[in-house]
Amino acid sequence: MFLAVGLGNPGTRFERTRHNAGFRVVDILAERLGVPWKSEDRFSWARGMVGEKTLYLLKPLTFMNLSGEGLLAFFAHHGCTFEELIVVHDELDFPPGVVRIKVGGGVAGHRGLQSIVEALGREDFVRVRVGIGKPERRELVVDHVLGVPEKEESAILEAAEKKAAEAVLCIVEWGVQRAMNVFNAREEDGQKEAC
Repeated sequence: MFLAVGLGNPGTRFERTRHNAGFRVVDILAERLGVPWKSEDRFSWARGMVGEKTLYLLKPLTFMNLSGEGLLAFFAHHGCTFEELIVVHDELDFPPGVVRIKVGGGVAGHRGLQSIVEALGREDFVRVRVGIGKPERRELVVDHVLGVPEKEESAILEAAEKKAAEAVLCIVEWGVQRAMNVFNAREEDGQKEAC
């Protein structure tokens, strides 16, 4: 079984913000797999099949900075373990539209990731990172991540979220190494493999 956790903030106020890219990616996955969301107190979840593999989807509803609490509540509720944990989140260090896969590493100030690391006591999980770009000045970061992109950027971000959903499916079906070879390839290099 696999678990893909999309990071974001609950509520209509945050739906279209850059920070909610993770939520939108798992929404795309639920739609593609044809599975409904079920809401609990601290999380929403869905379960579907990718070939013969089970993929759980999760949206912590504890707000971004407490994402780990929503994840632990899900674990307590379902009492199962997962072969692979995949966390999908927005990434300031990449321009809008860039999608990259990474295993482990630091959190680069991302409070949702930090909460997951603290909750699990480990950082060696898979991350699917969706670029949202970085403002010129550090003091503008909060307004940037909680802002709604304009039409052109919104279209770029939407395409990236669809690509990130494909990356999650590739990880589940073919493994993280093959998915990294495909989705981390630079455009000028072309894709080394296909999922």
